[in-house]
Amino acid sequence: HVAGILLRKRLPGHYTKFDVNTKSSLKAEILVILSQEPERTVRNGVVGVAATLAKAECGAGGTSWPELFQFIAAAAAAEAQQAEARELAFWLLSEMTDTIGTHLKAQFQPICGLFQKALVSSEDPKVQKAAVKALGQLLSFLADEPEVEVFAGLIPGILQVASQMATDEEFISTVLDVLYDLAYSPSQAVGAHLVPMVHFSLECVKAQNMEMGVRDSAALVIATLAEAKPKSFGKEEALIAQVLEVLFSLIENSPDSAAGALFESNPAWRQDLEDGDDGDFDPDEMDSPTETSMAQGTLDMLACEIPKKYIFQPAVSRCVQRLSSPQANHRKAGIAGLGVIAEGCSEPLREYLHEVMPHVLNAARDTDAQVRECACFCLGQISEHCQPEVLAYSEQILPIVFGLLDDQTVAVQATSCYVLEMFCERLEPEAVRPLLDSLVKKLAGMLEATTKRSVQEMAVAALAATAVAAEEEFTPYVGGVATLMTKCMALTEERLYSL
Repeated sequence: HVAGILLRKRLPGHYTKFDVNTKSSLKAEILVILSQEPERTVRNGVVGVAATLAKAECGAGGTSWPELFQFIAAAAAAEAQQAEARELAFWLLSEMTDTIGTHLKAQFQPICGLFQKALVSSEDPKVQKAAVKALGQLLSFLADEPEVEVFAGLIPGILQVASQMATDEEFISTVLDVLYDLAYSPSQAVGAHLVPMVHFSLECVKAQNMEMGVRDSAALVIATLAEAKPKSFGKEEALIAQVLEVLFSLIENSPDSAAGALFESNPAWRQDLEDGDDGDFDPDEMDSPTETSMAQGTLDMLACEIPKKYIFQPAVSRCVQRLSSPQANHRKAGIAGLGVIAEGCSEPLREYLHEVMPHVLNAARDTDAQVRECACFCLGQISEHCQPEVLAYSEQILPIVFGLLDDQTVAVQATSCYVLEMFCERLEPEAVRPLLDSLVKKLAGMLEATTKRSVQEMAVAALAATAVAAEEEFTPYVGGVATLMTKCMALTEERLYSL
């Protein structure tokens, strides 16, 4: 095995110096070892040597070593009880991906035939796995090339094999990487398999027993396909419905905050969680995907990329339906989903505000803290992306949000400040005047009283937005606010510098 590794490293620098007889002898000996060596690890090492020799032959304009391909074809066609020989054939093809893709396009059809035979259900699983890995690498290599069409018809076979090996997460990750590489392929032959590619990825997203990183990779495949092929994706009405149902279900059934996307990169929010009373909090989890973050990220991409005539109604109808549910987790998913699609679907949502705003305002008064928190997130998103239409609701929004500043839940306090920041930035002085005095006092009081940096930062931002909206009418408050800001600027703790 060690000898194989050394040969693989040293051969490229010396091979061109060998005479013809030496080269022929070396290649013949490698094939003998491959056919006779009983130890799997040694065969693996010699496979690398064979791939290196094949690359050297092709790169030097040589004979391309036809005996090697005869060996591969014979090994792939070995009898049923010789599964290791067939597996070896695909190890060789896997190691030779670059060489095959660059120099051996004339061999694509027979190579495709080898893969096709290996993907049948009656084949040994280890042979199927080796074939899928080799084929996947070749598809990724050729994704942007017209020749990918030769192998595109094998995509359903890959997905079938992967579905049968759903417990092998390393293998599933390999297949998902291939699907990601194929997402942007301009080939119509690849695009024809959009639906089964999404279905496979969606099954991975749903799999509760699968590692979260693998599920997140599957969600990325779905989001990337939506970005790369938005019209084709959007026209698949049943597919859109299936994906949305899974995403909303994940948000419903996850205990995580569905407004957390607002604070994912906020160090103050992280610090408050670390300092909080939650004994189960793990700071490392802030950097790891969760079911909620995965679902919301995917929904956001669908809303932003797929044409609105295909995505808006299916998405908003599911939001409104859940907002009427007696179950708090359903209401949480509905209001969070509405906040997530507000950016991507802002244009149709502006025209739909008269129908959704009563639901949003009710959610802000919900008895469940997570629903209230998500309602603040949603209001902030609508305030940011549905201007100026949302300003018509200022008389209803501001008193509700003002009340939420006193909420017992830190997350609700912080998100209500976020709403004020987003909303007040665009208000005219006369709109903010009725609440100006109580608003400034409340925000200033929060800034002085709270020890939560996330709330402090949000309160400062909301005060700034209020000042912008009030214009000259903010003048009487400048002195007091300036005193508060002076205290903030005098802070010596590095973690508070952002204030």
